[in-house]
Amino acid sequence: MLILINRNNIFISILLMTLGQFVQAEERIIMAEDYRPFQYIENGAWSGLSFEIVSEILKIIDQPSKINLYPWARAYSEIANKPNRILFSMARTADREHLFKWVGPIIEDKVFFYKKRSVKININDIADAKAVGTVLVVRNYPEHADLQKRLFTNLYIVNQPVQLFKMLVLERGDLVPSGEITVLPILQKANIDPHLIEQTNALLFENKLYIAFSKDTSDLEVLKWQQALNQLKSTGKYAQILNNYLPNFKQSK
Repeated sequence: MLILINRNNIFISILLMTLGQFVQAEERIIMAEDYRPFQYIENGAWSGLSFEIVSEILKIIDQPSKINLYPWARAYSEIANKPNRILFSMARTADREHLFKWVGPIIEDKVFFYKKRSVKININDIADAKAVGTVLVVRNYPEHADLQKRLFTNLYIVNQPVQLFKMLVLERGDLVPSGEITVLPILQKANIDPHLIEQTNALLFENKLYIAFSKDTSDLEVLKWQQALNQLKSTGKYAQILNNYLPNFKQSK
């Protein structure tokens, strides 16, 4: 009888270990870059409108999870090549559409070209931007892909948005494409006086930000997240979060 109990204990232990490994393997790694005002680290803690929205979704679906800080290039590589990954906030573009599964949109932004105010160049459309000496872009951002598709040959690629505007102020580039929502927070992080920068009339595209999931994610899991986001929007919690970070922002319908 004692031997039988021991065997049962061994069997149960092995079963629990196997289940534990399975659960661990299925646990999704949630990634985000530091990109104000969507998600960023402040005083050692996460903040930002996208972070708060994702946190509220996790509460609704009862899924406690740690959100991990990653550089954009690494996060993008991980979600594109590894299973069980979630990344926010990501622009949903035609090139990326088939690579991931999507929940959103979180918010919509308009991407314009920006220049140093004291530099006398007239930028009214895409053709004008194509004719300048250097356009500064972040690697693997949608602006980078869009300008490549438009056959821009004057691109200089960097790894972080802050670098763009630091180089622009130093006149190491002529233009920076950036979302209207993100410009001021980036300038603040870079300690750049916003009056040194000027928005041009050249609109590049409108940018919808989503939560992206690796392709292995089940449709049921994606639906669960989407329904939770829809619930946030219907109850007014979503509008409250947006107003906390962007009090003058009007989300398009």
